[in-house]
Amino acid sequence: MADFGISAGQFVAVVWDKSSPVEALKGLVDKLQVLTGNEGRRSVENINQLLQSAHKESSFDIILSGLVLGSTTLHSAEILTEIARILRPGECLFLKEPVETAVDNNSKVKTASKLCSALTLSGLMEVKELQWEPLTPEEVLDRLLFVQITGKKLNFEMGSSSQLKLSITKKSSPSVKPAVDPAAAKLWTLSANDMEDDSMDLIDSDETGKREGKGTDKLPAQLPLPWDGRLQTWGKDASE
Repeated sequence: MADFGISAGQFVAVVWDKSSPVEALKGLVDKLQVLTGNEGRRSVENINQLLQSAHKESSFDIILSGLVLGSTTLHSAEILTEIARILRPGECLFLKEPVETAVDNNSKVKTASKLCSALTLSGLMEVKELQWEPLTPEEVLDRLLFVQITGKKLNFEMGSSSQLKLSITKKSSPSVKPAVDPAAAKLWTLSANDMEDDSMDLIDSDETGKREGKGTDKLPAQLPLPWDGRLQTWGKDASE
């Protein structure tokens, strides 16, 4: 029997069916015990009871199914999905199953390509055929062969999520107010002293309207203008 890369300390599951002799099952388990050592663990599951097992997700490093001598088990889609569930991410399944060498839509036996597709749909990747062997010389004539296939589980659980850590640096807003030009501030600012300055004349919009004959409609607010005696015409005779 090939060791399938099994090493000390690993957890290995063996899936078998009633077509396998008990002596063959016991011989396989004894060999696995030597490979995994006392630190490892071996679990034996009947394929008909696998769906009712209490195994948690990602429980096993290696799963061997249909590899017990004399096994002729067929793996349903549900069984393959369960195997993928209890297999640890990045680890391998080794499976053996009888397949048809020609397509027969009325047969329950898959072709090798359909079996590989079923393994891929169950969530495994890197699915590939390892070897072919006849069931018996007579069964070769019936277009049946054994195929041994391996597949690896993805490096993460299907449906799992991981929180992304984002580092965001906030820009500090400047606390210093922009400088104001003193000349501009003086130009647009009136103080109490400006209001008493004789050189400043505030224009009353009402008075301006009356002098121009426009009634008492108020004009928009105007800025105070500097005093210029040359521009004054109030109180003078119009003939001058």
